[in-house]
Amino acid sequence: MAPWLESILNDCQDAVFITDRHFNLQHWNVAAEELWFKQPDRPAKKNIVDLLNGMFPGHHEVHSQLQRAIALDEQVEDIFVAAPDGKTYRVSCYTHKFPGTYYLLDVVIILRDLQATIHRKKEIRPGVLYKTLLNSLEEGVMLLQGVQGTILSANNKACEIIGCTHDQLIGKNLIDIGGKGFREDGFPLSIQEYPGMITLHTGEIIRQRTMGFTNAKGRLTWLSVNTCLLEEFNEAVPGLVGVSFSDVTACREAESRLTESEYMFQSFMNNTHSPAWIIDEDGYIIYMNDIFKRVWKLSDSQLYTNMRDLMPKDMVEQYMANNQRVLETGQPLITLENSLRQDGTPGVYLVFKFLLQTSTPKRLIGGQSIDITEEKRAQQEILKVNERFYYTTKATSDYIWDWNIEKGTIYRSEPFNRLTGYTQNDMNLDWLLEKIHVDDRQRLMDHINACLLARNNYWHDEYRFLCADGTYKHLSDKGYIIYKDGVAVRAIGAIQDLTEKRKLEAELEQQKEKERLRINQAMIAGQEYERNEISKELHDNVNQILSSAMILLSTAKGQGDEQDQLLGKTSQYINLAIQEIRKISKSLNSSIINEVGFIDPVEDIIKNMQLVRPMVVDFECDPELEIELAHDVQLMMYRIIQEQTNNIMRYAEAGYVRIAIEKADNELSLVIQDNGKGFDATKPTNGIGLLNILNRAETLGGTLTIDTKPMGGCRLEVQIPLD
Repeated sequence: MAPWLESILNDCQDAVFITDRHFNLQHWNVAAEELWFKQPDRPAKKNIVDLLNGMFPGHHEVHSQLQRAIALDEQVEDIFVAAPDGKTYRVSCYTHKFPGTYYLLDVVIILRDLQATIHRKKEIRPGVLYKTLLNSLEEGVMLLQGVQGTILSANNKACEIIGCTHDQLIGKNLIDIGGKGFREDGFPLSIQEYPGMITLHTGEIIRQRTMGFTNAKGRLTWLSVNTCLLEEFNEAVPGLVGVSFSDVTACREAESRLTESEYMFQSFMNNTHSPAWIIDEDGYIIYMNDIFKRVWKLSDSQLYTNMRDLMPKDMVEQYMANNQRVLETGQPLITLENSLRQDGTPGVYLVFKFLLQTSTPKRLIGGQSIDITEEKRAQQEILKVNERFYYTTKATSDYIWDWNIEKGTIYRSEPFNRLTGYTQNDMNLDWLLEKIHVDDRQRLMDHINACLLARNNYWHDEYRFLCADGTYKHLSDKGYIIYKDGVAVRAIGAIQDLTEKRKLEAELEQQKEKERLRINQAMIAGQEYERNEISKELHDNVNQILSSAMILLSTAKGQGDEQDQLLGKTSQYINLAIQEIRKISKSLNSSIINEVGFIDPVEDIIKNMQLVRPMVVDFECDPELEIELAHDVQLMMYRIIQEQTNNIMRYAEAGYVRIAIEKADNELSLVIQDNGKGFDATKPTNGIGLLNILNRAETLGGTLTIDTKPMGGCRLEVQIPLD
């Protein structure tokens, strides 16, 4: 409890108890604690009902009224009870609900010692006592005078209902207080039609007239209004009129809820497919719904007729005997009774009977029945089928199962027990699902539910099943589902062990994967051989030819000034061609990795990138890796860097690139990251660059990870195990 609230409660002179809906104490103030410990026979359990029964012996109606307050959501403020010591207490009860819901949080019960209250007020002056009395009333009181209904006086409750302060009301006319009044049928009331104005103008005394009032703050209140003349009335001089009005909003809402509840009860009972009735302890019918009337061909004119006069003797004796059991035990009863069906044929009904909590002179028994004639017949057929099924499972070696969907049990044949190592025969669905591999369980459950919702008769699935020895077996499961009135009631099926078959398939798949990797390695090796040959051709042939042309052109320089100028330019172009051819040769020739390692060629790639476009490129690599790593690993990294940097130059529009090669825990990591425009990795690309990178990584048993998004750069990481 909040400290400020506890402080307020402890300053209160009344005993305040805060309980749950069952009246178990949760909080109480100092006055309540003193009252509790003053009781000579304090109850062992802290329940307010036990305290009240001890304080007010013989007044059990207090508990009933508190129960009613909770049930009807009404505040009870005027329960007056006399204690054996001569003291009179006023008991009040308030409910506290969760805002915006009907969920009951707390019940607040207040006990006020009226003698102590009167003693405290003896010294109050008469004028103060008069004002205190008016302001303590739970109904609003006003004094009106004059043709316009001038307000001379008003108590606190009147101010609260009207939505104004005391100063805002006194001296004002009724027309000036704001708000709107209206009749019970919803039509608006003019000021002249207000009960107080009618009495002022005509002298007519108004008694308990109901009107609605929406005050200046928009709060709707239903009021019960009374008026009286405090001075002699004549038409020339209107007298002084007293107006009292009480808030009956809760009463109207309760009446409305009661009417709605009665309508809902009648609507529900007459639309249900089950006969329902209420009968008193002597066997007289108090209520019967429409289907009950149709079954027994009765009408409302036969209400309050004894059941013995309406039912066949052999049926009524069984019926009345069950009623007597309910009366003697006071407990609900579920039983089977023979009765007539709607078509007039004999049937079997599942009957539920119970005592009704009422204040009627005679005890009442409510009842409802469900026609289960067809279900009983079906049950008998199922018993026969079960018998045949049992002997069938004994005669076969297949793994047979039977799922009783209504009961939730599953029977497995003895061969299944031998297959899995479990000894029990009857298993429920939850037990079996726990034994299914976690990666297969949800898929299997979804498949079963989909078949049941679609009313499919056949179901087939495969899954891994945990055996008693801790190993998993691959099972192929097929079943036939039986429906009754569109509802699945039973499924029967058989299981095939696919463990060896799936094992052979897995081995075959591994062989295929090894073959694919071998082919990839051969293909990459062929590509490298071809590139080496091309490199040799460029170096040995093209370069020699261009060098010879360079010498011949240089010799021609002396044959004229213009010719010299042309020859000089030609020499520059030929020299540039030679340099480009050397670059091509260097990039295509994998033997360069054997000669100089992979760091220098990677740095050449970086220089060429920066010649084409201004950018910052960071390269991080431990030089010791050139010594530690095998030639094929170095070559693979070099080719991947070639491929990805080419992609960056062509598509990324990046200004920064980071290339990092690290070794940790027998694993080599290559990261190439840029701040370019990125791409959508979920969409297919036209090029084969990323595919080539993936194939190269998988050749050495590595993995490729790409993290990118549009306008978010790209991060490529290759991880290779080092054995």
